[in-house]
Amino acid sequence: MNLIKPENLKPSSVIAIVSVAGNIEDSAALKKAREYFENRGFGVKIFAPQNSCGYLSGDDMKRLECLHAAFADSSVDAVIAARGGYGSLRIVKNVDRALIKNNPKIFAGYSDITALLLMMWKKTGLMTFHAPMACSDFGAGVSRFTEQNFFETLKNGFSSASLERSFNGDSARGILWGGNLATVASLCGMDFLPDEEFVFFAEDVNEPVYKIDRMFTQLSNIEQFRRNLKAIVLGDFSGLDDRELFERFIKELALSLNIPVFFGLKSGHERDKLTLPVGLPVSVSNLALKRL
Repeated sequence: MNLIKPENLKPSSVIAIVSVAGNIEDSAALKKAREYFENRGFGVKIFAPQNSCGYLSGDDMKRLECLHAAFADSSVDAVIAARGGYGSLRIVKNVDRALIKNNPKIFAGYSDITALLLMMWKKTGLMTFHAPMACSDFGAGVSRFTEQNFFETLKNGFSSASLERSFNGDSARGILWGGNLATVASLCGMDFLPDEEFVFFAEDVNEPVYKIDRMFTQLSNIEQFRRNLKAIVLGDFSGLDDRELFERFIKELALSLNIPVFFGLKSGHERDKLTLPVGLPVSVSNLALKRL
């Protein structure tokens, strides 16, 4: 695949905050996110449905229209999801691939937004970013670590990230791919997996070990996944019911797939989170994730 890299963020860039998933019930967080970016000198545009739809920020068509409008707007340089929650899976198959490919921009989010990150990259070649979101992070008191890494990566490109330890090997390379495990698993049945060798970074929140086992097993039962997977890099799995059991399962998984697994990536639902480019060729060695 020919990777399309969006233009880097600049001091005068215009950021679109787009509501494509869960209901934006906290309007104060949206206001604070807008003020946060404006205080840093960025222009800000809001693309959100006028009326919420229960647990969604709007019906499927309205949320999709917001996403399309942000990419079609020639003044917009970066598109940042307002929040996750749920809803991306309901619109992902109807995203206008030609529009995205012909108007490449930074697209950032995590959690439920993982569905859009992976499918945009898969279907258009656009490098997307597993990254903090407007309301969930910048409108809720973003940590210094998250803030610094976000702007460093979007302005200058990803360089490296440190890891804590490894099991069953200490090196691998491939394209960086992944995100929220539950959302990745929800894409099964669609054409979403990489056609080339990849390093799978994964995170999740408030999932018991047996469900994590089920999701990794579901993915591992796909021949394309097993064939191209070169390593697993684990981010935060917040709210685990049994961390010792989780680690035992992960080590069994690594042995069964004959790949290394790495621990300690700052990625997930904790306050400190890295901005990670989906589709970027990387290597993992010496407990560091680095771009090639």
